[in-house]
Amino acid sequence: MQSLKALLAVCCIVLLCACTGPSVRYKTKVIEDMQNHNFEASQARIKNNKKIYGKRDTSLYYLDLSTQQDSTNYSTNTLQDLTKAQNIQSGLYTKSLSQKFASFIVNDYTEPYRLKYFELGYLFFYKILAYLQEQNLQDAVIETRSMVFYLDKLRQDTGKDDPFLQYFASQIFLMWGAFSDARISYENAKNAYLKFADSYATMPQIPKITKKDSTKGLLTVQHLNGNIPLLISKRTMVAWNKFGFALGSDSSYQSVSESTINSAIAGAYGNAIAVALPIVQEIPYIVQGSRIIVDGKEIGQTNLASNLSYYFKKNFDEEYNKIFINSAVRAAIKFLVTKEVQKQVDKKDDQVGAIVNMLLTGLFTAAESADTRSWFTLPAQIREANVLLEEGIHEIKVQLLDGNEKVLDEHTFKDVQINKGRHTYLYLRSAK
Repeated sequence: MQSLKALLAVCCIVLLCACTGPSVRYKTKVIEDMQNHNFEASQARIKNNKKIYGKRDTSLYYLDLSTQQDSTNYSTNTLQDLTKAQNIQSGLYTKSLSQKFASFIVNDYTEPYRLKYFELGYLFFYKILAYLQEQNLQDAVIETRSMVFYLDKLRQDTGKDDPFLQYFASQIFLMWGAFSDARISYENAKNAYLKFADSYATMPQIPKITKKDSTKGLLTVQHLNGNIPLLISKRTMVAWNKFGFALGSDSSYQSVSESTINSAIAGAYGNAIAVALPIVQEIPYIVQGSRIIVDGKEIGQTNLASNLSYYFKKNFDEEYNKIFINSAVRAAIKFLVTKEVQKQVDKKDDQVGAIVNMLLTGLFTAAESADTRSWFTLPAQIREANVLLEEGIHEIKVQLLDGNEKVLDEHTFKDVQINKGRHTYLYLRSAK
């Protein structure tokens, strides 16, 4: 009786916790909408699929939803969505022992997703952008101070930093007149750009302001381009019995039937170990640059200021050994749990024990999946251009370029008000 209760408890854990969040197919559909610059469709798709995120990943739902726009169709709900995600992440510092136990028995999806260090940094960035869209500089500065505090602690604890976010903070502080804070952030940005030179990002250039520029204002155009890579799950399974062994593999790109077949094979053999590891999958994009045209006159191109794809892959490489060890340990624990339950049931009935062994082996194999969660709607890069313009109303055109500087698309910001001595931000999102 006790053995049966233990079996039922283990099965319940597997069945209740083995969900794997948004699928690769779903993410691909959202990205396709973004690539077509159809943010209304991508936003609707995310809202219609809120349930697939589950309670553990509600913060990712709000984050993916918040990036489905650019400054031309800004939603007043964006700031609320970002704040909800931020509050959820703040509450994840206390870990649940039951969730940690389940992650060793089932998979990492049993634990809520905690943002990677760079994702958390760009949560601040998006909130600051939202405040700027609402022309709320005071709260933008408050959020900037929180971002700088986070970056300072990150640098002290891990040696990591984000040069673009430090630079961005310096510009917000300048807008507020906090010159000392601006100088410190600017110095931190210069140091960080040197330290992470292998990201190929460079510090944005600000035109020097002279006395004759006293009637001008500064325009910054930020081009959020491409899509950050995805993670897909690659599962390898080895099953054996006294007659031989079988090897199977499947990924999150394959049909559900592939996974089901491999799980059935594992159960039929009665002995199996499955290890699932994440793999980085690049999302191709053909837009490689952008050109800025003001009032019909070309004034230059944007430069790569932040390479988020670099941070994504660098973080993945740093965590891979830990991911591999956790997956191997989980596979061993599943195997030992299965054998122990079978052993206890065999004492009562060895035929039932064999059935229990097959059932648990199949269930544990089916539940094994690599953690492929991420803030997948982030851009691959942020490009920036800065120009001094005379006070007044201007037309700003942004041309999207391929690697040969051929114009693929363009967007026009009409009636942009530039005020002397003031800083104006425009941003454009492209994923093509």
